[in-house]
Amino acid sequence: MQMLTAGRVPSASDWLLIDVGNTFLKWGRYAATQERGGHEAPQALTISTNFNNDTPTITSQVHRTALEHCIVQGRVLLAEIPILAIDWREQACPAMIVISSVAGTRVRNPLLRALEVWNDAPSPRWISSLDEECGVHNRYRNPGQLGSDRWAALIGARALVGSHAALVVVCGTATTMDLLDREGNFEGGSIMPGLGLMQRSLHERTAALPDASGEYLQYPRQTVDAIASGCLHAQAGAVERVFRQYNDEHPKLICVLSGGAARMLSPRLEIAHRLVDNLVLEGLFHIARQMAAIQSKT
Repeated sequence: MQMLTAGRVPSASDWLLIDVGNTFLKWGRYAATQERGGHEAPQALTISTNFNNDTPTITSQVHRTALEHCIVQGRVLLAEIPILAIDWREQACPAMIVISSVAGTRVRNPLLRALEVWNDAPSPRWISSLDEECGVHNRYRNPGQLGSDRWAALIGARALVGSHAALVVVCGTATTMDLLDREGNFEGGSIMPGLGLMQRSLHERTAALPDASGEYLQYPRQTVDAIASGCLHAQAGAVERVFRQYNDEHPKLICVLSGGAARMLSPRLEIAHRLVDNLVLEGLFHIARQMAAIQSKT
């Protein structure tokens, strides 16, 4: 079990946000906060260059993002959920529980029952993609078929980039590349195997390639490094190609990069990008805040 950040002790007024992926469960406790009417002001984004590898990156002045309200975050393998439950028993029951799952709202991972540790817990709110939410408009042919994790990531990106167009890249078991225009319209996107899945498939579907962790090298001289380098080239090349394709129609496009493999991919990209630890939790925070605002009016 990995604790990503830690702050004050969680209290009964906090929100518990959960992102159930294909491999990991990511979670965070956040201090409850209310919307102040309308959408938040866009952040001031500036492009800077990492002079160690000449790769342009994006830095920003962060205003009113979920990170400011985060109390504690963590990540566990799905198989480690029962261990997480032991830790949660020592925490106060949250005021709201909001969940995104790649499996959708109709499929419940049996392991999640281990997290039902509070007798007085509120009913979890399982999110699904909508026609419109938190300033993002869903232009999928069937809006409900868009994965809730992609939807939450788009909402998180919109909160971070404001009125800028964004290529939202999440690098998990699958790598998703979604376009959000400056008006907040989700125009569509692409899905490809993620970095780890690419590497494992080479081992599983070939006769002699090893299943071992290599490293990226400019001139790989052993097979494990050749696999790692080739798969990173494939991921970076796909992201850069999609970015340039969209940037022709959406000038000043911002690439927002997140997910478990994002930190490995980031140094290989030759386009400006902003690295965000967990874009899905960022989006869930804004969804939870909108839910709380609606609830307070009823």
